[in-house]
Amino acid sequence: MWQGITMMAHTSDGVARSRTRAGSVAALMVGVLIAAGALTATVRPEPAVAAQRLPSGFVLQDIATGMSPPSSAGPGDLLTDFDYLADESFFAVGKYGRVQWVPKTGTPRRIASLTVNTTGDLGLISVAVAPDYETSHAIYTARAVPSTASGSGANGILRLSRWTVVVDQGGLPTGLSNERAVLETSADGRMHSFGSILVDPDGTIWVSIGDGVVNVTDKMALRALSVNDVHGKVLRLRPDGSGHPDNPFYDAANPRAARSLVYASGLRSPFRFSLDPGTGLPLLGDVGRAVTEEVDFIRPGYSFGWPCWEASQPAPGYKDLPECTGVTTTKPLWEYPHAGSGAAVTGGVVYTGTSYPAAYRGRYFFGDYVDHILWTLGFSSAGALTTAPETNGFGVDIGAPVRFANGPGGDIVYADISAARLRRLVYAPGNAAPVASFTSKADASTRTVSFDATDSLDPNGDKLTYKWDFGDGTGATGVAASHRYAADPDHYTVTLTVTDPLGASDQETRVVYPANHSPILDVTWPDPAATYAVGEVIHASATASDQEDGPVSVSWSSRLEHCYSLTDCHEHYGETGDGPTFDIAMEGHDGDTRLWLTAAATDSRGATTTSDFAVQPRQRRVTISSTWPAAFTIADTQTSSTLLTEGMTVSVVAPEKGFDGLSTFVSWADGPTSRIRQIKVGPADLELGAVYRTPIDNRYASDAAFRTKMGDPTGAEQGDLAVRSRTFVGGVAYWSPAAGVHWVSGSIARAYAALGGTAWCGVPTTDELRTNPVGGYYNHFTRSCSIFWGSGAGAHSVNGQIRALWGSLGWEKSLLGYPTTNFAPTKARPGYQTRFQKGAIYYSTSTGAHYLTGVVLSKYLALAAEGSALRFPTTHTRSTATGGRFQHFQGGSIFWSSSTGAHHVTGAIHSTWAKLGYERSWLGYPKSDPYTVSVGIRQNFQRGYLVWNRSTGTVKAYRT
Repeated sequence: MWQGITMMAHTSDGVARSRTRAGSVAALMVGVLIAAGALTATVRPEPAVAAQRLPSGFVLQDIATGMSPPSSAGPGDLLTDFDYLADESFFAVGKYGRVQWVPKTGTPRRIASLTVNTTGDLGLISVAVAPDYETSHAIYTARAVPSTASGSGANGILRLSRWTVVVDQGGLPTGLSNERAVLETSADGRMHSFGSILVDPDGTIWVSIGDGVVNVTDKMALRALSVNDVHGKVLRLRPDGSGHPDNPFYDAANPRAARSLVYASGLRSPFRFSLDPGTGLPLLGDVGRAVTEEVDFIRPGYSFGWPCWEASQPAPGYKDLPECTGVTTTKPLWEYPHAGSGAAVTGGVVYTGTSYPAAYRGRYFFGDYVDHILWTLGFSSAGALTTAPETNGFGVDIGAPVRFANGPGGDIVYADISAARLRRLVYAPGNAAPVASFTSKADASTRTVSFDATDSLDPNGDKLTYKWDFGDGTGATGVAASHRYAADPDHYTVTLTVTDPLGASDQETRVVYPANHSPILDVTWPDPAATYAVGEVIHASATASDQEDGPVSVSWSSRLEHCYSLTDCHEHYGETGDGPTFDIAMEGHDGDTRLWLTAAATDSRGATTTSDFAVQPRQRRVTISSTWPAAFTIADTQTSSTLLTEGMTVSVVAPEKGFDGLSTFVSWADGPTSRIRQIKVGPADLELGAVYRTPIDNRYASDAAFRTKMGDPTGAEQGDLAVRSRTFVGGVAYWSPAAGVHWVSGSIARAYAALGGTAWCGVPTTDELRTNPVGGYYNHFTRSCSIFWGSGAGAHSVNGQIRALWGSLGWEKSLLGYPTTNFAPTKARPGYQTRFQKGAIYYSTSTGAHYLTGVVLSKYLALAAEGSALRFPTTHTRSTATGGRFQHFQGGSIFWSSSTGAHHVTGAIHSTWAKLGYERSWLGYPKSDPYTVSVGIRQNFQRGYLVWNRSTGTVKAYRT
């Protein structure tokens, strides 16, 4: 959690007490690296510093805690949490175990230094005052404690403790005693431990715990979903450590079981939360891993989906786990992107005061520790967002908030870890006084002291004037000044006065020692060319002496720096130490990483000399090559190639599908079939192969007959999620979700392409198959289409209703034989036709599909088929009872007999003949087609004729 702080290192003479500008990150680190007798200056880039911005009328008032901020000498106390007493004094705690009592006025007092494991982001994380403090003097702390006892993890245990505060005769805190463990669980990873402790007025204890997983894809994170484990949860306990009876999974028979404690689950790093004063429900900030930061409105029994979900997004590296199948999530109240080296949301509090403008009353104030931003949002009692956070933030460059609370009068107060102080957000319309701050550096040889007031600021953004009183009757103006002091006395009191254009001013006063020499620090660092694997011990030693004080003690600190780019880095503060030697084991991380070690010596007058050394990890590149591109995850990063420290054990995850959304993971090239594998980075670069196959690839790999028929591929696979194809020596393979993989080849493939391929017939639903009897081939396709090839007939398509009819007749084995033309529209009227070796099928929407054969078909074609008066057939070609052939059409009929031949009958003559009984009537079969006579139209039959009179519109029958 403690990310994003870059510090300033310096060697100074005299007192160099730095009051860090609010919201800024110290500008320049100059580390002195002493190795093999050489003195080398290592300069670290200055980050961009934004100007603090708040809405008009709002100002930040700093509240000292007595803790030290990050500086050249090390990380300081790393302020983590605070909680107020009724008299407006408060307890503050720091990562390295310091417990401080800070009175409303007066000098802060250290009351305890607790034993803690400070590896990674562990340490003393939270403090809470018991509601009955006035009588019990009880407070609670949450910290990581070194332990090898049963039930401890790789980093000891996480312990929630209740303490009794020791007070003096005036009732003021002086120490802690009577520690009692309320809750203990394993400290596994070096991150994501405790979040917040809160205590209700009735004594109920609320506590949040992270998943305990370092930033890798680790199945251990799945415990965040299980109500039988306290990691990744919000818990609600009674003071004796048992679960609250109203908890959603409470087991009366086992009140101390994990499930009895759980209030909500599925959380990754629920770093800070508070209780909504309206509903009493928690409002929580859960720090993201790779996708989003989220603010959650917590309700009993709800799961927020981690590690399968990050807010409303599936979590990279975890989403494809089989254990994540069917896992649901709860929509966050708000989410925003986690980008670059990351953001880190810090859950806030609801404003309960009345001094802010009405628009902010009841609003939820929260921030981001890495991005140094403060936001507000509005929500309903049902947990619905009513007012979204400000697009550009309520406050910008406001420091690094790690804990929010309601302070005096309900004002928002937060702990700024970068400055080791509390910051109170006050609404004070009008001109706000500036804040004076300066640093000094002495050159003892000339007794010259340089002064710099760059860290002074004006809350209203006004331009300041600077006035220096050097304490010897002289002075200067300007943001920077330099002064040479006389030989006596040995110290001077310097005052800086800053004034804004409206006359408001502030002063900063400190003592300088112009002739004081900085300590001399002699450090033996490791070989600068050496690199280290995980667990290998780095050894350094140092001595320090001071011209005025003699021997001076040496202090040590470490920080792991991880960079995503030259301007995008964050740091994790680690182990500290005191004495002539310092031994630390190398930690593992992915990407551009180095371990900074700092040795510092400070004399009695505050002059500090530091030396920094960058320990380089021995890194190896892990790369994933794949048959299809995919969103791989290596360690903490979605990437296919990254640097990892030798000796790290990390997870590598191959997603189920490639970027095309179709190719499916089959195995790793070296054999394993599980998509998630653990690797230990060895002494050489590692390349892992991932095998992904599309359905076409998969059939080619698994079907020997398919490979034999198709031969080698001649082109890359083409297509999308609906249709894909690949060309081989022996044909073309096609895939669709419904049809699967099938191939076409030869004449059928050429005909398919000529017709328009998938646009005409769809994709094949069969491979190319032999017809029966042998002599032809065919493929069926999705769009009610088939292509048949027969010797002498060629390859032609049959579609729609024509295909259905032909299929019902027996396909190529039917009376029609193979198609000799493609399915095609008719010329004269809307309809379709296909010719076959022994007939044809015609179709229209009004008549359906009917086949024609032999002499009837010949006569129909001679008459111009559907373009004639007959139009489309309404029956198939049929036999008469006397051995003839006939077929009815929309406009008439065709009849044939061996003695009369084929003739068509239409119109009124057709109607009359039909009433008489067609060929069974006394007229018999037609002997002629209709022909024109003087009175109208005549048609001859075997035993007579019919005449239609155009004048009367009647038909008269005549015998011959």
